[in-house]
Amino acid sequence: MPYLIFALLGYVSGSILYSRLLPSHFRNADIRLISDDGNPGAGNVFKNFGAALGVPCLACDILKGTIPVSLCLQCLEWDHPLFALVMATPVLGHAKKGKAIAVSFGVLIGLLPFSMMVFYLVIPFLCFSIFLRINPHAWRVIASFLCFFAASLAYVPLFSLQLGAFLITFTVIVKHIAFIRQTHAKIHFTVGWHLSRPRSRRN
Repeated sequence: MPYLIFALLGYVSGSILYSRLLPSHFRNADIRLISDDGNPGAGNVFKNFGAALGVPCLACDILKGTIPVSLCLQCLEWDHPLFALVMATPVLGHAKKGKAIAVSFGVLIGLLPFSMMVFYLVIPFLCFSIFLRINPHAWRVIASFLCFFAASLAYVPLFSLQLGAFLITFTVIVKHIAFIRQTHAKIHFTVGWHLSRPRSRRN
């Protein structure tokens, strides 16, 4: 079926690790070896090589999710259950080696302007990063994606999109649970951006 063709395209697209390939090509470095967690993601490229290389890596990681979904929407309907596979396969492809966060955002951006689901993921990420900070990052990701899935069930009327949200959420959470088990990372919270503001000095 045509949906399976786009799903395969998405899987192949998601499997290309730009955040590993670009540093290897331009800096002759393996980002997995020089990063703390061994993740070939754009975040580690930013940390080690700065924005000049991090921005292109992030853009590629997002676009590899956006492009297959956008192309499918131009040719096929999104209310078919198999459209969920088109949403999920870029994330599945990336999750073989990476954490699949940026590509998940890319998939949801590909649904614009027909669906605003990307904001169901953006808002929890911002809340858990600024107002009620969840650390370490793996726990923050899990909480954000659980909120994203809950919002998708509550506000998205199409089963295909709900199923796609479930498959994305399941893939990302499984990946991060494996990381938590390896590192034995415990969850903790800090409340409010105002707590991190510098205190004014009294004269």
